[in-house]
Amino acid sequence: MDDKPKMRSEVWRDARRGAGWALGVGGVVSVAALLRGGPRETIKAAMKAGMRGREVAAELGEQVQDLYAEARSERLADEDPPET
Repeated sequence: MDDKPKMRSEVWRDARRGAGWALGVGGVVSVAALLRGGPRETIKAAMKAGMRGREVAAELGEQVQDLYAEARSERLADEDPPET
């Protein structure tokens, strides 16, 4: 049985969920800043949200790379058992 499609769908589901949260939080922060301080504060809030989005994307990418490395290592171990 191949778990690749299942794992891939879970990763993409989580990525979409994270992107949705980032966009939602960024939107709320931007609207709040617009109502509070004008265009300068709105631009700064959008920049901060963008920076946070990049951080989240980098963390997600790192987790995906870790999962890939683990899966590859396990597959290689299954294909080539140690000789005794």
